[in-house]
Amino acid sequence: MVVEAPEPRKLSAIMFTDMEAPAGQRWRDDCLQQALHDEHGRLVRDLLPRHGGREVKRMEEGGFLLEFDAGLSAVSFALEWRAAVDARNRCVPGERRMSVRAGAHLGLVVHRDGDVFGEGVNLAARIESLARPGTVYVSETVAAQVEGRLKAPPVRLGRNELKNIKLPVAVFRIDAPVEPRGEGALMARVRSLLGRRRVPAGG
Repeated sequence: MVVEAPEPRKLSAIMFTDMEAPAGQRWRDDCLQQALHDEHGRLVRDLLPRHGGREVKRMEEGGFLLEFDAGLSAVSFALEWRAAVDARNRCVPGERRMSVRAGAHLGLVVHRDGDVFGEGVNLAARIESLARPGTVYVSETVAAQVEGRLKAPPVRLGRNELKNIKLPVAVFRIDAPVEPRGEGALMARVRSLLGRRRVPAGG
């Protein structure tokens, strides 16, 4: 009898992002929704290489499944991404604003046909589903990697029972702002994303 060797596993930081209309609002029309999904995609793909991330795939409703070599890289991306979206939202009418959230976990995954699988992926998806609009939630493994390396420590939110996950999982919220030295480049990216639309001073 031939026994197949187990698929090799790799330690990766997996992040799910989600994008939706602002709280309490609905997309005005399908064309606007698609336009904002495309705009959000350009922003994610512009920032991702700066943090060593890889786009695994585009999800429904404008979100992404992303992979990083370390939890710190994932959080670094998430902070700049969230700050860029916030800056963008200050420059556009209410109906064109985006609401984003993200969840990340550092764990073992299996690569197959360009996709990633495993409990590490499932955990990241479940954590993202807990996140409130505008927030970044991470598992304890990610929080441990960034502890003492951000301007504000991760905020522990307690243990959560997650669907299809055997044991309760400790979840943390990342509140640290983007590093000041990155604000100039961040605003340049926002201006590029919005074309020639004026970005208010001090935004």
